Amino acid sequence: MARTQRKCSYCHEGMAEDEFKCKSCGNLVATKTAIPEQPYMTEYEESVLDRYSITLLVLITLFLAPVAISIGGIMLFNDSSYKRDTGKLLVTAGLVIMFIFSILLFAGTGTLTFNF
Repeated sequence: MARTQRKCSYCHEGMAEDEFKCKSCGNLVATKTAIPEQPYMTEYEESVLDRYSITLLVLITLFLAPVAISIGGIMLFNDSSYKRDTGKLLVTAGLVIMFIFSILLFAGTGTLTFNF
């Protein structure tokens, strides 16, 4: 029996006529190849951070810089490029805020003086 090629209706990879499950995407395919209503599978897209989440992250960065650095460090290893960029921003902003607060702390206690 000659094996004819047909395409998976989800991922459009080639498959044999007698196969019911695609080896590429793992979806069950109808016995007849038909044009699907939705040509490609859509994956769940995580929504971007809303304005309340961003406000919370800014407040955490301003008042709890070590926590912001920790959260940003975790976000650096995410698959989403948006979350990686947010992680870079949190880590950088947290370090800058900690540096500014340390200068203010030393200047306020008198251990850091500038003589001109």
